Amino acid sequence: MQTSKINDLFLDAKTVYFFDVDGVLAPIEYGEYNHYYYDDEQWALALKKNDFYENRKPFLVMQDFISHKNLDNVYVVTKVMNEIELEQKKKYLRKNYHIYPSHVYSVLKDEDKVNVMKLIQEKYPDLEDKYFLMIDDTVSVLNYIMEHSAYSTVHISSFLK
Repeated sequence: MQTSKINDLFLDAKTVYFFDVDGVLAPIEYGEYNHYYYDDEQWALALKKNDFYENRKPFLVMQDFISHKNLDNVYVVTKVMNEIELEQKKKYLRKNYHIYPSHVYSVLKDEDKVNVMKLIQEKYPDLEDKYFLMIDDTVSVLNYIMEHSAYSTVHISSFLK
């Protein structure tokens, strides 16, 4: 077993961060006694009538972490149902984390997150792959990135104390 060097990346000013939203920068608390209660079709319709992110409280540990980073190197890659959800998330991220709306990217499939990372990497042509770091709560997303790139991956549980 190898020793994790993720903290080295956290301390390096060159590191470019990619965050998921739901479960990483925003809690998933939509059901009365469950994390969720809509199917995809119901969610897409409900987004037209409700801003589900407007009153969502951010995670303080993530707020603190991002507040110490160069926001030019902070990106979000999030799965969304439609443009309404994307705009709600952008507003939430700007308000709670000061993340630039132009740094928020949406995907329709989780597997596309690595493609967004590759697109952003073009802005940093001299930076080694390991400095592109995805923070997500879905192990299958992190595994896919790990298997299809040389980027770094971190599960949100690394931030839990």
